[in-house]
Amino acid sequence: MKQLSKMMLAAVASVAFAATAFAWDFGASGSSTASFNVTNTKANKDATNTVASGGVSSSLGSLALSSSHTDGSKTLGLSYTLDWDGNLDETIALSGSDTVGGWTASGSVSYNRDRRGCSERAETIYAGDNQTTATMQGARDNATSVTTVCAGTQVAGDDTSAVTLTDGTMTITLGDASHLSSQNVSTGSAAAGAVTFDTADDDASVGAFVGGFSGVSLGYAISDTMSVTVAYQKSSDTADACGAGEAYDGEGATYGTTGTGFGFNGTFGIVAVGATVCNATTADVGTSTASPASNSTATSTLGVGVTLDLGDIKPFLSFGTYLGVGSVSKSGAAYAGNEVGLTYALGSDTVVAYYGSVAEIDTTAGVAGEAITKTGMELGYNTTVGPASLGVGYGTTTKSDALVGSTVDGYSQSDIEVALTYAF
Repeated sequence: MKQLSKMMLAAVASVAFAATAFAWDFGASGSSTASFNVTNTKANKDATNTVASGGVSSSLGSLALSSSHTDGSKTLGLSYTLDWDGNLDETIALSGSDTVGGWTASGSVSYNRDRRGCSERAETIYAGDNQTTATMQGARDNATSVTTVCAGTQVAGDDTSAVTLTDGTMTITLGDASHLSSQNVSTGSAAAGAVTFDTADDDASVGAFVGGFSGVSLGYAISDTMSVTVAYQKSSDTADACGAGEAYDGEGATYGTTGTGFGFNGTFGIVAVGATVCNATTADVGTSTASPASNSTATSTLGVGVTLDLGDIKPFLSFGTYLGVGSVSKSGAAYAGNEVGLTYALGSDTVVAYYGSVAEIDTTAGVAGEAITKTGMELGYNTTVGPASLGVGYGTTTKSDALVGSTVDGYSQSDIEVALTYAF
């Protein structure tokens, strides 16, 4: 009996230990935003009317279910997220990290279902009474066999990821990741007025024109206040030079991209500085010998971000350039922009002032040298109302274009917006 009791106690202890070891913490989050805005838009300098728009609108943030688990040095995070950005994105992601001997490895798995697939199956539709034909053999009586056609299939996507290994001083990342920072440090308001690079496609913040790419990077902490990163890109993609640059020379499936980048971040007293440079080229890797006349694209980008910590007042500066040119077509694009402003803390409230300017030259259409210049301004106030956050902002945007017959020269827009957000 005593032996049986000991066995039962051991079993209970094992179950309790297993329950603790495999315990997961669960959570859910979401947000709702309601806003009211008044917008006035003039299409160009020749437009006779200013179009007024706006009113009350609302939007939903992503709905996320999350769970985390810790077992010794290993941690796991599981999330299921629904988000609407023109279509319904359904993302399932799992991230994990583990530490052994002073080194920590981390990685993640993420899949976006986006559009569900379908299955083709035979269905039956009832026909007239007692109708039987040879093609209906094996089906129910009074039925006609038909096939349901799939409305669509799962959208093809990249099955890519990255693995990161760090000892706290040196960090190595291999795979598809955001290896370099754009260095944008700007802050905006609730209103529309901020300018961006490549509004027709990437709509990227002013800074280095970079994004996620397949490559390897090495980050090194020089001290507690300074760090550097070097990155190398090598992939079969042609439209993501340094993660964002385009291919302007009609490169095909046999082409690939090679790039190198460097980043620096440091804090010197009240000043924090970040800088990123990245250069990339495309090349035809499907031939044994390279032809000097073969199509290729060369891109280069630079981004700088500077912030000052003056207590309640925190000025910022973001600067960036990008140049991409096809070797044969001479088509391409060039961007240059800067943003300046500050945030001013009034207790728990914040005042935001912003000014930005971007010049874009698109040589693809044969209008080399004619830049479209966009300028934007924002002034905002952010506060809390109980559990909700309230943002009030005023913003303006203007465009100028020296090209004869331009349809955007003299464009102007003003926007007043009040946004109330509750995160739960």
